Amino acid sequence: MQYGDLIEVDGEYIIPSEARNYKGFDYREYLKSKKIYGTIKNSNKNIKIIKENNINIVLKLSNNIRNYIINTSNKLLPEKTSSLLVGILIGDKSGISEEIIEDFKISNLSHMLAVSGAHTSYIILGLTFILNKSKMSKKWVHLVTILSLILFTFITNFTPSVTRACFMAIIVLGSSLLYRKQDFWTSISISILIILVINPFSVNDIGLQLSYLGTIGIILFNKNVETLLNKVKINNKISKFLSVTISAQMAIIPIMIYRFNSFSLTFFIPNVLASPLLGINIILGLITIFISLVSFKLAKIISLALNLSLEILIRISEFTSKLPFSSILVKTPPMLFILLIYCFILLYNYLYYIYISKRNLRLFQKRIIKLINKTNINKFISIIIIIIILFNVFSYSYLLIPKNLRIYFIDVGQGDSCLIITARNKKILIDGGEGDSNVLLSYLLDRRIKTIDYIMISHFDSDHCIGLIEIIQKLNVKNVLISEQAYFCDEYRNIAEIINSKKINVIHVKQGDVLNIDKEVKLDIFYPAENLEYDDLNNNSIVAKLRYNKFSVLFTGDIEKSEENILNKYASNQLKSDVIKVAHHGSKTSSSEVFIKAVKPKVALIGVGMNNKFGHPNQEIIERLENINCKIYRTDEMGEIVMEVNKLGEVKIETKLKCD
Repeated sequence: MQYGDLIEVDGEYIIPSEARNYKGFDYREYLKSKKIYGTIKNSNKNIKIIKENNINIVLKLSNNIRNYIINTSNKLLPEKTSSLLVGILIGDKSGISEEIIEDFKISNLSHMLAVSGAHTSYIILGLTFILNKSKMSKKWVHLVTILSLILFTFITNFTPSVTRACFMAIIVLGSSLLYRKQDFWTSISISILIILVINPFSVNDIGLQLSYLGTIGIILFNKNVETLLNKVKINNKISKFLSVTISAQMAIIPIMIYRFNSFSLTFFIPNVLASPLLGINIILGLITIFISLVSFKLAKIISLALNLSLEILIRISEFTSKLPFSSILVKTPPMLFILLIYCFILLYNYLYYIYISKRNLRLFQKRIIKLINKTNINKFISIIIIIIILFNVFSYSYLLIPKNLRIYFIDVGQGDSCLIITARNKKILIDGGEGDSNVLLSYLLDRRIKTIDYIMISHFDSDHCIGLIEIIQKLNVKNVLISEQAYFCDEYRNIAEIINSKKINVIHVKQGDVLNIDKEVKLDIFYPAENLEYDDLNNNSIVAKLRYNKFSVLFTGDIEKSEENILNKYASNQLKSDVIKVAHHGSKTSSSEVFIKAVKPKVALIGVGMNNKFGHPNQEIIERLENINCKIYRTDEMGEIVMEVNKLGEVKIETKLKCD
């Protein structure tokens, strides 16, 4: 198949999945922002080309230019720098390594890989310079530039940040052609209107949000920030540059905190170091690509300087990403808090503006200045600080008030992870899944959790422990519960190394141990014994029973029938529990009839991935549980499962996804 072919395909239409956990990634909404409304599973691979080259000339031309830029970059430069150049020129980050993307993100340089205002400015300046040399009239210079910007939006696949920058530039150039005075707020309003008419769901695109907020921040705050920097006697050129960076960050930091749970106190350092290189790489990159059309050998020579510039940019991002306070992890704040921050920033900016503006003030503005002059600023700041402290004390005190026991069985795909928050706010995390796409870390921060009292690792299979690596590295973990190991696998060694480096307390548990989590919650360890019965990871899983007053949950790891038989002999009278975490994701090698009858659960929780290759959960196990009137909850069908238990043992269960 070629770009532009009209095809016919037989397949099953699949509705994209919604968020499967609390505030989780919503694939359906994400695809809508890309104008994609579903997927088709083509089982028979029967694809028929109905018509070739069924596409308009603009799309074909833009695709050819895009492919030429990618292919030429790959021929001229090494893989690492060629993929970075493609990201800088057309915003295609697919070839850039995860390490480089992460370094750019932590360094607050991600905007360099999202083509936007700076890139558009360089294109306009370059075109204007070349066209003016050709002695073309100003009117035709503007027309050619407008057409070039329209083509550029096609080349970059209409990404919101590019569309915003190009549309605003087109409106400014168009106003000059029509002899109309250009106005920022008119330009930005028309550009967002056009984008939302094309696709209303673009409003959820984080690139669009950051692009517009950054631009608005520069317009609103730049003048005041520059004045403030000049007052502290910073060099004029440096203050001009810093004021732009700081103004943009003032507008985007609150939304970055809300969406990505992080912000930086050193954002200006990488921007000061790297921003000059952005212009060099854009201009040199475009010149190199253009010259390759005439002479590939000459382009190859110029690419040596381009490669060096790109390497320096990578080194800057790598270095600055390791600076202290370059990425501060925070819990997801309430949206109300974000709105209050924006209100405070806007109010402070407005007051500072009228305070430094000595002329043309309205009557109510003059009254505000008089009020500011009368007020003791230090006293005012002290009151604000006291209010903030009292607010935090109240929030912390609220957390200490006893509530119901809450159990969150998290959907981590084909794996297990369970968060328990006791009535007295003790936090226990049992297993962490395989760690795909930072699911668990984002989940905990969205639940406003940065401290975990206990992590229990049932065993060191990857689908139970890999997701805990990032948690142990980035959050405050007080204790880790592990058992004697049959052998030291790579997962165990990696996690043990991190635990030792962070000096986290390790509790080695064994059969017969009882941990007092708080006054009401106990954790009974049923297995493994000191003398290991088996040489595999699954059958040496920790089996533990969580007790809260009269309510109980049995956690079984990945034990199989052989271990279940041992448990029946050792603790047959103690196995009975209200809830069971079904062993080994519902595999037929576990959950024997004798064991299930001994536990007598009312509720069964199964952590399992959708359409997994193992066929979990096994239908025989499902029927076995149904035969004892046990209600089954599974993450592949229901997403996250939330249980709330009061002191009387009454259970309320909710699932993220509704199913029949």
